Amino acid sequence: MLVKNKILPFMAVLLLAACSKKDAEAVRPEPADTPDWYVLQSPDARPIESVAGDLDGTLVISTMFHIYQTKDRGRTWQLSDYQDKQGILGFGVVQDTLLALRSTTGASLPTSTEYAILPEFASLDQGATWVRYHDHRHYNGPMLLVARNRALSPSGTEYHIDYRLTPTAPNSGSSYVETIGITSTAGNYLSLPQRHNITSLSFDARARLYVTASAALCGTLEKFAYCGPENGLLYVSKKPQL
Repeated sequence: MLVKNKILPFMAVLLLAACSKKDAEAVRPEPADTPDWYVLQSPDARPIESVAGDLDGTLVISTMFHIYQTKDRGRTWQLSDYQDKQGILGFGVVQDTLLALRSTTGASLPTSTEYAILPEFASLDQGATWVRYHDHRHYNGPMLLVARNRALSPSGTEYHIDYRLTPTAPNSGSSYVETIGITSTAGNYLSLPQRHNITSLSFDARARLYVTASAALCGTLEKFAYCGPENGLLYVSKKPQL
């Protein structure tokens, strides 16, 4: 009995600690929408690389090695059956087929365009399941190119990621590259509520701009650091960007 009486209080302390930890995780605040943006958080502790679909229907995101689908604006995410070791850096659409692109070409610089290329996986159910895809056009016609750092609105205005280059040392030929916002050929400038590494831009049919990014940054350049959880964010503009 004496042994049992010593064990029970100890077990009670463990249970209380476990419950406290669970409660703390349950109340962890999710990113809040802002006056200008809807904000969705990735279920992975990685940046979001690309997005496809529509906020009011089905959205699909890539966090490099995982693909997720949501039908409720990011409240819940369903992990797709994609299990290949190749990272997914973009999505393309051909008729009713969603394509996952595994590589890039070009450069993420102010004067150039970075493209996602080489579709190797295809989905016919908006990103829930994937099969191998053979891109015959790569051999018999133009290669599929999906711009990552630039996007055209339905009205034809081009938006692109704005970069800042900082030399790594005085008189150095190499530079740190930061993404500091989004600009357009119409003279619009859009900023996000926090600093991020912005990875891609796209539009839906309602001219809402989709911006995929890393988690919020509290340090950049040689002092790179996340502010908190490393789960990437997706921003969707509340107003059409014309």
